[in-house]
Amino acid sequence: MKKAGFKKLFILSLALCLTSKASIAFSQIRYTMEDLQQHMEENNPELLSLQEEYRRSRLDVHDAWGGLGPSVDLQFSGTYMFNPPVDALYLNVDELLNSISWPSGVRPSSNGQYVKVYDGMEPTLYNFQLSITQPLFTWGKLTNAVILYTKISSIKKAQLESKQQQMSTELKTRLVTLWYLSKIREIIEEESLYARRLVEVSEDAAKSGMLLEQDALDARIQAKELDIALQDLQEQLNNQILELRRSCGLENLELEEIDFEFDEAEFDSLIASDRSVIEEKALSEDRNSIRMVSDLLEVNKLAEKIAKGAVNWKPDIAFQASLGYGGSRLPLFEPNYLRKDDYTVNLSIGIKTTIWDGGKKVRDVSRKISERKSAEINQQDVKGEIRKTLNSNWNTIDVCNMKIDYQDLKISSAESKISQNELVFSTGYGSETDLLSSKIDCCNQKIEKLKLSLSRAVSCLTILYLAQ
Repeated sequence: MKKAGFKKLFILSLALCLTSKASIAFSQIRYTMEDLQQHMEENNPELLSLQEEYRRSRLDVHDAWGGLGPSVDLQFSGTYMFNPPVDALYLNVDELLNSISWPSGVRPSSNGQYVKVYDGMEPTLYNFQLSITQPLFTWGKLTNAVILYTKISSIKKAQLESKQQQMSTELKTRLVTLWYLSKIREIIEEESLYARRLVEVSEDAAKSGMLLEQDALDARIQAKELDIALQDLQEQLNNQILELRRSCGLENLELEEIDFEFDEAEFDSLIASDRSVIEEKALSEDRNSIRMVSDLLEVNKLAEKIAKGAVNWKPDIAFQASLGYGGSRLPLFEPNYLRKDDYTVNLSIGIKTTIWDGGKKVRDVSRKISERKSAEINQQDVKGEIRKTLNSNWNTIDVCNMKIDYQDLKISSAESKISQNELVFSTGYGSETDLLSSKIDCCNQKIEKLKLSLSRAVSCLTILYLAQ
């Protein structure tokens, strides 16, 4: 009766524990690849930096367009003088009367009086100046600058899009790597069980004299190698998680929180596709990498034109109109301001050129020509590098496929040996060490196949990135 009660209590406790663990697992945050990609686009510092560079390039384009139109400047100054330089003016009435030819006996007398004819300069002084400057002819520098900055902005946009595609490919590559490493870890853990059991059996057999001590030592070495391999594998998993945390901005991301499943047949259509078509897509002018180097070449050509338009004895011509007003009071507050004629209107044509600067502008033209030639070389080099990368990854895929087929044969052979050793061991004629050794060998062949599959998957992802 007591045993039955204890059994019921144990089952109830176990059920509560499993229910608690299930609720914790259910409430745990799970990140799919789409979730991680969204976090990466929102938090990755490299992508955010490129977004700001693209935004600044758009501002440069607006500035270049603004250079084609007129610039309007307004200048206003106001002054208050505590001691105006011009005081009030008085006129002696007698001097004024003496300047007039009067008839005899008619000249009036002023008795030395003075008359104020000017109240003096007011202590306030205002000045307005409105000027409009419109470039007329600049040897194409302004129009080429608009095209140049537009091309630069296009390059910045292509860089941003290319970086987004690259980061997306890197994200999937890391997730695929984690998937394969997790599978390898499971096999190594299983192999470790076989190795530890092999150590126990070998040591017992060595004690009884049925096995050499050297064989027992080899078993312990093999078990220790698996422990080291498992530790190295865990380090690789940790490094991948750390990179995901940095790129996605998730500081507390753990392997258990990643919800990603991978089908090894996902790349079968790519492997079976026409490789010449893939190469044509990778080298298409619509590809960001190709378009960037083409736009960079155009930028260098435009910079060369601008430099040639700025050499000595090539004047820039501009038109300027200015409207000014100056006076002691603001317009409409000054009496008779229309009659005082304090307004000025000026129309000007300006010509500016450099006569001699020690040859700096001429050397700048030579420098731009050299940069344009470097851009042409870089354009050809990019296409060659893409072809080289494609060929290298196709070769890796071919070699991996051959080795995977070879590993499948070795796995089949190892599984056949396991079946034979199990049959012999069950009859009492075989040894457990042979059975465990065959199981360990089978695990090793499976691990090698997973490593080859991982290498093939990385190459497939690289080709997809180049051709997308």
